[in-house]
Amino acid sequence: MATSSPISQHGAAVALVQLLKEFGDLPPLYWQVSNHERYRGDLYGFASLPDPRPVMAVWAEALGATVTQSQFPYTNDEVYAQFAVETLWRDVRVRIVMSCPAAVLASETAVAA
Repeated sequence: MATSSPISQHGAAVALVQLLKEFGDLPPLYWQVSNHERYRGDLYGFASLPDPRPVMAVWAEALGATVTQSQFPYTNDEVYAQFAVETLWRDVRVRIVMSCPAAVLASETAVAA
Protein backbone atom coordinates (compact mmCIF):
# COMPACT_ATOMS: atom_id res chain seq x y z
CA MET A 1 0.00 0.00 0.00
CA ALA A 2 1.60 3.25 -1.11
CA THR A 3 1.37 6.31 1.08
CA SER A 4 2.37 9.91 0.60
CA SER A 5 2.81 10.66 4.32
CA PRO A 6 6.33 10.60 5.76
CA ILE A 7 7.40 7.48 7.61
CA SER A 8 8.13 8.53 11.19
CA GLN A 9 10.68 5.78 11.75
CA HIS A 10 12.66 6.38 8.56
CA GLY A 11 15.10 8.86 10.10
CA ALA A 12 15.72 6.58 13.07
CA ALA A 13 16.26 3.57 10.81
CA VAL A 14 18.79 5.48 8.70
CA ALA A 15 20.53 6.74 11.85
CA LEU A 16 20.72 3.17 13.19
CA VAL A 17 22.45 1.99 10.00
CA GLN A 18 24.92 4.87 10.29
CA LEU A 19 25.44 4.21 14.01
CA LEU A 20 26.22 0.55 13.42
CA LYS A 21 28.59 1.36 10.56
CA GLU A 22 30.44 3.98 12.58
CA PHE A 23 30.59 1.95 15.81
CA GLY A 24 30.63 -1.57 14.38
CA ASP A 25 33.46 -2.61 16.69
CA LEU A 26 31.47 -1.87 19.86
CA PRO A 27 29.64 -4.61 21.78
CA PRO A 28 26.47 -5.60 19.93
CA LEU A 29 23.09 -4.63 21.31
CA TYR A 30 19.52 -5.56 20.50
CA TRP A 31 18.12 -2.46 18.76
CA GLN A 32 14.52 -1.40 18.45
CA VAL A 33 13.36 1.47 16.27
CA SER A 34 10.42 3.05 18.03
CA ASN A 35 7.90 5.70 17.14
CA HIS A 36 6.93 6.73 20.66
CA GLU A 37 6.54 10.30 21.77
CA ARG A 38 4.60 11.96 19.01
CA TYR A 39 5.67 9.49 16.37
CA ARG A 40 9.30 10.49 16.47
CA GLY A 41 11.74 7.73 15.61
CA ASP A 42 13.83 6.66 18.58
CA LEU A 43 16.47 3.98 18.95
CA TYR A 44 16.46 1.74 21.99
CA GLY A 45 19.39 -0.53 22.66
CA PHE A 46 19.25 -3.47 25.07
CA ALA A 47 21.50 -6.29 26.21
CA SER A 48 21.31 -8.99 28.84
CA LEU A 49 24.58 -9.19 30.77
CA PRO A 50 25.58 -10.19 34.30
CA ASP A 51 27.24 -6.78 34.76
CA PRO A 52 26.31 -4.25 32.08
CA ARG A 53 28.57 -1.44 33.33
CA PRO A 54 31.55 -2.08 30.99
CA VAL A 55 29.33 -2.20 27.88
CA MET A 56 27.41 0.88 28.99
CA ALA A 57 30.65 2.79 29.53
CA VAL A 58 31.91 1.96 26.02
CA TRP A 59 28.66 3.03 24.35
CA ALA A 60 28.41 6.18 26.49
CA GLU A 61 31.94 7.21 25.53
CA ALA A 62 31.30 6.58 21.83
CA LEU A 63 28.10 8.62 21.90
CA GLY A 64 29.56 11.40 24.06
CA ALA A 65 27.03 10.76 26.81
CA THR A 66 27.03 9.78 30.46
CA VAL A 67 25.66 6.70 32.16
CA THR A 68 22.97 7.22 34.78
CA GLN A 69 22.19 4.62 37.40
CA SER A 70 19.04 3.94 39.37
CA GLN A 71 17.44 1.07 41.23
CA PHE A 72 13.98 -0.45 41.10
CA PRO A 73 12.20 -3.29 42.87
CA TYR A 74 11.87 -6.30 40.61
CA THR A 75 10.20 -8.73 42.97
CA ASN A 76 9.34 -8.57 46.65
CA ASP A 77 12.86 -9.58 47.63
CA GLU A 78 15.02 -8.50 44.69
CA VAL A 79 16.20 -5.04 43.65
CA TYR A 80 17.66 -4.35 40.23
CA ALA A 81 20.20 -1.75 39.20
CA GLN A 82 19.38 0.01 35.95
CA PHE A 83 21.91 1.82 33.79
CA ALA A 84 20.88 4.20 31.01
CA VAL A 85 22.50 6.31 28.31
CA GLU A 86 20.29 8.91 26.66
CA THR A 87 21.46 11.30 23.99
CA LEU A 88 20.72 12.76 20.58
CA TRP A 89 22.81 11.28 17.81
CA ARG A 90 22.39 12.88 14.39
CA ASP A 91 19.08 14.38 15.52
CA VAL A 92 17.70 11.00 16.62
CA ARG A 93 17.08 10.18 20.25
CA VAL A 94 19.14 7.18 21.35
CA ARG A 95 18.38 5.39 24.60
CA ILE A 96 20.36 2.39 25.81
CA VAL A 97 19.07 0.67 28.94
CA MET A 98 20.52 -2.33 30.75
CA SER A 99 19.86 -3.77 34.16
CA CYS A 100 21.06 -6.50 36.49
CA PRO A 101 20.33 -7.65 40.02
CA ALA A 102 21.79 -5.16 42.48
CA ALA A 103 23.10 -8.10 44.49
CA VAL A 104 25.47 -8.96 41.61
CA LEU A 105 27.06 -5.53 41.85
CA ALA A 106 27.27 -5.70 45.66
CA SER A 107 28.98 -9.10 45.53
CA GLU A 108 31.51 -7.86 42.94
CA THR A 109 32.29 -4.84 45.11
CA ALA A 110 32.85 -7.11 48.13
CA VAL A 111 35.19 -9.36 46.09
CA ALA A 112 37.20 -6.38 44.83
CA ALA A 113 37.70 -5.03 48.38
